[in-house]
Amino acid sequence: MSDIDPRKDYWNDKYLEYWKARVDEAGQGKSQVVAGDSNTEDDSVYQRVFARHGFNPGSLLEVGCAWGRMFPLYLSYGLKVTGCDISRAMVDAARKDWAGQDGVIDIVETPAEHLPFPDSSFDNLACLATLDATYQHQAVTEFLRVTRPGARIYFTGKNDLYFADDQEAYLAEIGARGKNHPNFFTDTRRLIDLLRQQGHRVDAIYCFPRRGDFAAFNHVDNTGERFYEYLLVITRGDRHAVLPEFSDAYSKTFRELSGAHE
Repeated sequence: MSDIDPRKDYWNDKYLEYWKARVDEAGQGKSQVVAGDSNTEDDSVYQRVFARHGFNPGSLLEVGCAWGRMFPLYLSYGLKVTGCDISRAMVDAARKDWAGQDGVIDIVETPAEHLPFPDSSFDNLACLATLDATYQHQAVTEFLRVTRPGARIYFTGKNDLYFADDQEAYLAEIGARGKNHPNFFTDTRRLIDLLRQQGHRVDAIYCFPRRGDFAAFNHVDNTGERFYEYLLVITRGDRHAVLPEFSDAYSKTFRELSGAHE
C-alpha cells in the first residue's frame, strides 16, 4: 500500500468529533446525531462478551483504538495495552489522554493492513467497530501474524447478506457510500471456514440480525444466511497463512435490491 492512503483524509476530517458524538449517545434507542438511525453499541456489550470469553493474561493490541475509548476496560483486566489507528487525529487524542499512563505501552499511527509489530507479539487482539473500514483479508492476516499461538482475537464487522426489509441497514449502506466512508461487507461464512481451515478455533459467533440489534445485544449464536452484524471470538492456532479475499464494498443485499429496482 502506498504511503498516501486515501482513507486517511476521511478519518482525519471531523470524524473524531462525529464518532465521539455517536459514542456519547450509544446504547439502545435512536440516534440524534443521525436522525432516525439506530444507536451504536455501548461499552456494556463488549463487557458482556469479554466476561464470557476472557482475555489471556499479558498484552493486548487494539486495532482501531480511536481516542482510547476501550482502554479503561482492558486495563481493568490488568492487560498491557498497545493501541493503533489509521487516523492521526484519533492517535493524537489517544496520546493526549493515555500516553505515559500505567499499562499503556504505545499508541501508533498505522493502517490495520500493515501493523508495525513483529510476528507473535501479542497475547490478545481486539478490533471493534473497525474491520468493516479495512481491506479485510489483509487486516485479518495481520491480526494472525502479530498474535501468538493461543492468542485471543475479537473482531466485529458487517455481514454481506442482511435482510432485504432491513431499511435502516440499506439506507446506512447507501449513506456511507455517498460520503465515501470506507465500508466493506464480510462473507462471514467464508471467513469462518478460512479460519478453521488454518487451524484457528472459533470460540464464539454472535450474529445480530438487524441494524440496531448490536446495541441491544439481541443476537443469535449461529450464522444463519441473513444477518447484519457479527462479533467473532477466535483463538489463534499454531500456524497462519495469507488469507484470500472474503469481503466486498457492496453487500449482496444491495446488489439484490438494486437489481430489483432496475
